[in-house]
Amino acid sequence: MIPLIALVGRPNVGKSTLFNRLTRSRKALVDNQPGVTRDRHYATADWNGRAYRLVDTGGLEAYSTLPSLSGAVRQQSLLAVAEADLILFMTDARSGLSSDDLAIAQQLRLAGKPVLCIANKAEGRGGTLASFDFCELGFDTVLAISAAHGEGITTLMTAVWRYFPDVDKSSDVPESPQPSESDPSTIQQQPAVRLAVVGCPNVGKSSLVNRLVGEQRMLASDLPGTTRDSIDVPFTASNGQPFVLVDTAGIRRKSRISLRLEKFTVTAALRTIERADVVVLVLDATRGVNDQEQQIASEVIKAARPMLLLVNKWDCMPRDKAHLRQFSEALQQALPRFSHAPTLFVSAQTGRGVEQILPQVVRLRHSACQRISTGILNRWLEEVLQQHPPPRTATRPLKMRYLSQVSVDPPTLAFFVNLPDQIPDSYQRYLENQLRQRFGFAGVPLRLLFRGKDNPYHDKDHPKA
Repeated sequence: MIPLIALVGRPNVGKSTLFNRLTRSRKALVDNQPGVTRDRHYATADWNGRAYRLVDTGGLEAYSTLPSLSGAVRQQSLLAVAEADLILFMTDARSGLSSDDLAIAQQLRLAGKPVLCIANKAEGRGGTLASFDFCELGFDTVLAISAAHGEGITTLMTAVWRYFPDVDKSSDVPESPQPSESDPSTIQQQPAVRLAVVGCPNVGKSSLVNRLVGEQRMLASDLPGTTRDSIDVPFTASNGQPFVLVDTAGIRRKSRISLRLEKFTVTAALRTIERADVVVLVLDATRGVNDQEQQIASEVIKAARPMLLLVNKWDCMPRDKAHLRQFSEALQQALPRFSHAPTLFVSAQTGRGVEQILPQVVRLRHSACQRISTGILNRWLEEVLQQHPPPRTATRPLKMRYLSQVSVDPPTLAFFVNLPDQIPDSYQRYLENQLRQRFGFAGVPLRLLFRGKDNPYHDKDHPKA
């Protein structure tokens, strides 16, 4: 059993900095502004061959100008405390002992979990001396460290592993399940599908993630900008298919982004799109599609990722087919390059239609990774050329001699033609639409390459299957 260690403390004591230090990553967003972390952020790490899980939490504070939000952040932190095997209670040696530290210490004693007190930001001799003040909290050990500079980390981890003497160095390192070539239908052996949930602020992304995983995993609030970081949420669906849901911060127009922190969150959200297997663009049914959502869709196109359009808050709209048809037409006009993408009308609040999301995501992932044999492709090419031959250029007719798929995710197909630079855009769109219609590439980006070099059927009038 891999131990779970929770980082807990008041805001701006360096929990996320230590999280990044121990996981050897930059997964957690770090800023001098207090209260950056709000959701639970999990990662797997190892120390000298021993694996463990680490959870970063939002700052616990006794008073706040936003009691509803701070209360939700506190609840998320207490959930991490409840499930942890060891708590690293972090304090700030620079600012000294505070009343909030005393209150948090009392709360942790009531939890009945082992606690290791850490005085962070204790660089140099002065910081070490300042850490003695935290002995007043009543814990057996107070360790002085500097997460930013890496001081005291070895001493800290040595103390941590005294709580887990029976953890084996080799057997607890998690292994990622590998797909089986002999039995591709076995869902349990398939790798996790990485699903990025993106959209503008306050469209219901976190509520959607909570509904999919069946618990209050993400902080959800009516306040725009509640989510600040891109949070990975691994879970397994009821049919055994593993997923990694990535909840992202809302993406606003660049002209409206003034805070440095928000620039970081938007950058993280855009990077999440590039690393996703499938992107879910969440729209607000009560607002329609705005120009910023068109920009987000353009980023998905640039990253060549499959996309599912999700119209949330549909429970707030009239329940008639005429309104549904009207909204669908407006959606196609606003996002014409995604007119082929599957669209679902759901309500994260009530759960209506949410059960359709994951099966649709799996279909998109399968379509993006499918490889079509050359024979099937060339029989298809012969059919579409007979139905609609390519237009004649000013001097010579266009001849498409051969077609082959050269890669997947995104599917990339190479057409061998006599005049590759003179294929009209309209005919390229015709070929793309016909490919989607025949091979189920709806919602999946396609890359069509037109090449003029020789091929096995260079002198043939028709492609050979």
